[in-house]
Amino acid sequence: MTNRILLIDFMSLAHTTKFALAKTKLSKGEESTFIIYGFFLKLNFLLKKTRANQVVFALDSKTSKRKELYPEYKAKRKQSKTPAQIKLDKLAYPQFTKLTDEILPEIGYRNLFSVDGLEADDIIGSICKQNKNDQIIIVSSDKDMYQLLTNNVCMISPSTNKYYTISDFRNEYHIEPKIWKRVKSLGGCSSDQISGVPIPPKDKTKRQTHVGEKGALNYLTGKMKPNTKAFKAIESRAGKDVINRNKALVILPFRGTPTFAIRPDHLKYKKFLDICENLGFKSILANPETWKSILKLR
Repeated sequence: MTNRILLIDFMSLAHTTKFALAKTKLSKGEESTFIIYGFFLKLNFLLKKTRANQVVFALDSKTSKRKELYPEYKAKRKQSKTPAQIKLDKLAYPQFTKLTDEILPEIGYRNLFSVDGLEADDIIGSICKQNKNDQIIIVSSDKDMYQLLTNNVCMISPSTNKYYTISDFRNEYHIEPKIWKRVKSLGGCSSDQISGVPIPPKDKTKRQTHVGEKGALNYLTGKMKPNTKAFKAIESRAGKDVINRNKALVILPFRGTPTFAIRPDHLKYKKFLDICENLGFKSILANPETWKSILKLR
């Protein structure tokens, strides 16, 4: 039987849960529990939808090898948060930690992977490349992972619950997924604060512009005219330097990422019930047999 791996970008799923349930007040005493509860609900839903028989959680490191190469990498993310978002994060992050360090391992999930200096994307990329005969469903909203799509690898968005396959990618971008890393190398990534190839402004009073995703796609598909500033910038020595810098940042997995041995989970039904009881998850406890079946608890 072909293995069906649900390969979860933990923070992507956790943040989706955070925003979806931000207005709830579910707690146990003074401890907020709404994200843990929502995470259980989402995991239940994903297992029903995908019929996966193996779950793997990929975690981000607190340190970043990419930032060592490019200090601007994700530099503005924390700076752009509002007071309300900061307040929500203070409720959320202790629950994230409790899930990864206590709850999921206690239930019996044995494949929670993190590597110092690397991201969940790198772990996911490594697992996709080393398990080419398995069916893999990546749970993430990160477009960087489009480069991993194959006939055996698809994605599912944790916010929309929609599948995104290699056919969907081809229909949207009219290129092969393996070209996506070149698109990101030329056009950069605004969400990660990676700038694309700089385009010289018409005069010194104008703001500096960069080749973006659309420009990169036009160049790679032959739609960009050779006499344009963007084309000349990409072909220039300075442009090549930016492209080579970005390659190291956007290609998955990051250079030096190890391989990962996926072990069978030892999922414990009683431990799951004990956790739900301790956290006051009455709606789950009202129908425990359904959860036992879907999560494959024993």
